Amino acid sequence: MPFVTIAVCCVVTFFFAVIIYEPIKSEIFLMQTETKKLHAAEIEIENFENLHGSFENFSALTESHLQTTREFLPAESLQDNFVAEIYKVAEKNKILVNSIQIGEVESVEENFSRQSIKVKIEGDYISTLNFLREIIDGERFATIENLTLESKENILSGDVEFLIFSVAASG
Repeated sequence: MPFVTIAVCCVVTFFFAVIIYEPIKSEIFLMQTETKKLHAAEIEIENFENLHGSFENFSALTESHLQTTREFLPAESLQDNFVAEIYKVAEKNKILVNSIQIGEVESVEENFSRQSIKVKIEGDYISTLNFLREIIDGERFATIENLTLESKENILSGDVEFLIFSVAASG
């Protein structure tokens, strides 16, 4: 009878190992792996929140940055906004704007467009420098393409040609 008991114990142990232990061992391993991944994700979330605050704050900040980028290099020329900025900065710096000529939008490379804005201005030296600096450092990406000024009785007058850029419309 001891032989039968030993045989039954071996068979039961074998079936326990094959039918119950091996599948459960895989499940336990998967659960341990998922627990480690979850713990790592919790640590990353905690680090993110320590660095950026809540996800809502980060999302709002990111949207604000995107909006600033859209204004700096918009999807359309929006030359009217740039012209309004020219008048606002000119008034602030006591610069007389005699005329503004808006050129056509032209493609630059594959992804960008540019447009020329020519402005006839008049003002003293410091005011003119401040005007140019504020336009170049303003909310919109702009460069000075051409600058022609002459001085008469401490007053500078002449032409400034700005280039404004935008993201080209996909065709």
